[in-house]
Amino acid sequence: MTTTNFTLNNTAITVYQNGLEETITFNGKSVSQKNTLFGTRHEFVIENDNYEVITAFDYTSRWDNKVQFRKNGKLLEEKRMQAGFLTQTAALIILATATILLLKIF
Repeated sequence: MTTTNFTLNNTAITVYQNGLEETITFNGKSVSQKNTLFGTRHEFVIENDNYEVITAFDYTSRWDNKVQFRKNGKLLEEKRMQAGFLTQTAALIILATATILLLKIF
């Protein structure tokens, strides 16, 4: 499991990722939970403010996870962290399969 923490004006937002599921907590209270392997968008409202936590697996260069924290559409912070073993393994299998399929086509 990987954890990413954001702190803004005494507000703690934590993103827990275990490879198949993500959970977002806001000051210790769970506000969003979704199944995912390569990332997703979490949206929730706290005290009339719209928050988004966007996660994505970056397979183009660093093979890590990118996590963005937004409030009312404005990017407040972005962090990168090592992707989990399950995510990296799934990406390798998909990449290898795509390569084999392309070689068969051409």
